[in-house]
Amino acid sequence: MISISKKVDRIEESQTIAMTSLARKLRSEGKDVISLSAGEPDFPTPENIKLAAIKAIQNNFTKYTQNEGTPELREAVAEKFRFENGLDVTASNILISSGGKHSIYNALQAICDPGDEVIIPSPYWVSFPEMVKLVDAVPVILQTKEENGFTFTDENIKPLLTKKTKALIINSPSNPTGSILDEKILRGIARLAGQHNFFVISDEIYEKIIYDGHRHFSIGSIPEIRDRVITISGVSKAYSMTGWRIGFMAANEEIIKSAAKIQSQMTSNPSSVSQAAALEAIRGTQDEIEKMRLAFQKRRDLLLDRLSQINGLNTAKPAGAFYFFPSIKKFFGKGPNGTALNNSLDIAHYLLAEAQVALVPGGAFGSDDHIRISYAYSEQELIEAADRISAALAKLT
Repeated sequence: MISISKKVDRIEESQTIAMTSLARKLRSEGKDVISLSAGEPDFPTPENIKLAAIKAIQNNFTKYTQNEGTPELREAVAEKFRFENGLDVTASNILISSGGKHSIYNALQAICDPGDEVIIPSPYWVSFPEMVKLVDAVPVILQTKEENGFTFTDENIKPLLTKKTKALIINSPSNPTGSILDEKILRGIARLAGQHNFFVISDEIYEKIIYDGHRHFSIGSIPEIRDRVITISGVSKAYSMTGWRIGFMAANEEIIKSAAKIQSQMTSNPSSVSQAAALEAIRGTQDEIEKMRLAFQKRRDLLLDRLSQINGLNTAKPAGAFYFFPSIKKFFGKGPNGTALNNSLDIAHYLLAEAQVALVPGGAFGSDDHIRISYAYSEQELIEAADRISAALAKLT
């Protein structure tokens, strides 16, 4: 018998990746599956960014770079954080990694010891608890409420604090709910972090995809706790560069040095060509970024109108990112042919089988009463998917 690490046994497979892979498999078999499972913009990467990558290849920029990322990209990211986010950083506060997920993992490895506790508000991005487990720390789940827009305050955090609390992970705008933590909430969290000496890992990957006049605020811009905040972002979502795999971290220099040491032994530098593309993304024209944001907002409004007409589906209006996280609990206990659907996984599999629409069960995000629907797809696909979902849910008796 092959012996597998106990650590691997403790973590779950990413349900977003699993559902997306299953949808691709079914499509390859000739099934007419619409997949709304992946958090991946369907727009092409903007032309100026692709041309920068081609130029890098033609100039033979295809070798190792500095482990921390190229000096040009680190400076561009630092400049972006200074002017857009209000962070007091230089290039020495920046680490470039192979995607935002890699940046978060590097951060956790840099600050956590075995047995440390990391507070994670639920619903959460599927990988947060699993990455905490992978660094031998303990995820502590903070349950938020739908009636509060899935937001929370420092008062909600206080009961979970112990001597072992090392960090809090926040994600605003949120995957999967689209909720945003406003400046007042973040200042309260900052005061608490300062009083109790814990880190805040702030995942801001969706910061440029915000609607209805909402404003993004970076907790790392608060001077009193700047050394205890690790800000994560990247080019995947706003620039439609998911496959390029470039994320970045801004933090205290000691944290950056520690995370860079870890990266040097794990992956070394991210792709040289992708770094050249990311430099153009940050420093080049931003016209396409605003066009994509407006398209996402139009898709949100279109799909919200459709989903709101489905009996039993309770759908909130997201303020950012590109996901709906509707409640499906009114369908629990119902099912076709006398069978009962009892959780979000049952509902997701039913919709895949009956409607041929792939969604992600909310249980993967820590909320089994919900499902996640990505609207990073064409209007035609969204309309067809909504019609299929509506027809399939109407059949539940």
